[in-house]
Amino acid sequence: MDSVVDRRDQLRGLRTQRVLVCLSVLAALGAMLGIAPTAHAASTIVVPRDYRTIQAAVNAAPSGSTIVVRGGIYTEQVVIRGKNLTLEGVGGPVIKSPRTLSSFAQDTRSNRPVTSVVRITNGAHVRMSGFSVTGPLPCGTTSAGVTALQDARLDLSDSRITDMHPASSCPADQAGGRGVVFGLPSFVQVNGVSGSRASGSVRRVKIARYLLDGINVAGPDEGSPARVVVRDSAIAGGSQIPVEQFGISIGNAVATVRNNTISDSVCTDPACGPDPITQLQSGGVFAGFGAPAGTTVSGNHISRTDTGIYQFASPDCCRIRSNFLRNNRFFGIAIQDGNGATHHNVITGGQVGIGVVADSVDTTAMLHGDRITGTTVAPVREIQCCGFTATAVVKPD
Repeated sequence: MDSVVDRRDQLRGLRTQRVLVCLSVLAALGAMLGIAPTAHAASTIVVPRDYRTIQAAVNAAPSGSTIVVRGGIYTEQVVIRGKNLTLEGVGGPVIKSPRTLSSFAQDTRSNRPVTSVVRITNGAHVRMSGFSVTGPLPCGTTSAGVTALQDARLDLSDSRITDMHPASSCPADQAGGRGVVFGLPSFVQVNGVSGSRASGSVRRVKIARYLLDGINVAGPDEGSPARVVVRDSAIAGGSQIPVEQFGISIGNAVATVRNNTISDSVCTDPACGPDPITQLQSGGVFAGFGAPAGTTVSGNHISRTDTGIYQFASPDCCRIRSNFLRNNRFFGIAIQDGNGATHHNVITGGQVGIGVVADSVDTTAMLHGDRITGTTVAPVREIQCCGFTATAVVKPD
């Protein structure tokens, strides 16, 4: 009897070993082919060791996991929905835009699809560091390198976002390209819903050669604004396609913009020029079209733009303090169509140090202790039109 029992135990052991071997082979094949295994506890996944593509790893990863991506070029569109993930680049991995990108929204003003190389959505929380995201982007779309929307949170650090524009042959009215996007304005619809919110941070990120904005922070017209922090980053514009561009653009959201270096956002559209009432200007930091109160712009070094810091139609939205603005060709700071204030900024060169502009509402700017030197037109200039009054109150404290 004992020999029969021993024999049964041996057979069970052999069957178990065979099952384990089969599972190991299947797991290895799945990793090679980029097929996700059954969900499991939070873990660390390595690309391309465990999965051939970043998207396959994202699909397989349970919420709470870390995905380590080793050096190489990954030509793919990455979408993260509803998960809490950490993406760590080791050895300089590059996520490169494919020639075509699947759209997720529609820009109702331009009637163009909205796309992104990396998209964080549906309440996901993603910490992403150590990556490069590169274009060029498809013509005929409003595209971005990394986009967070639908109440997602993105914390992006120690990364590079470059060449966020289509080929130079793309017509200007079909071209779009942004580096990093948080939220969407009301004129962009996602599944029939106007606008979208997102929050997060950008730290120690280099963004260069974008078409429209290096960083765009926006949200729908209604509801409480999302909050985004941009710190210690370097943003440089420049485009071969005629455009009005901004280093950081802030809409219906609250942003903390601190200790960044922003340069080379110069308007090249035929409608560009120095007159803030009848012409367009590019800029380093733009807060406009009803940006809510609470935004802080401080400690930034901004140079070689049209207007270093531009507050437009957003009364009392911003604390503009202790920035260094050098050789911005039209204005160091402009406050237009809504009251504002500045504090202890250092402005050198350009035509006008601080411009106060009124062409749709009376506008008063309180200027506290700003130091302005080397301007070719005036340190402070009041510009007004159409029966409205622009007033600059200079306080030397």
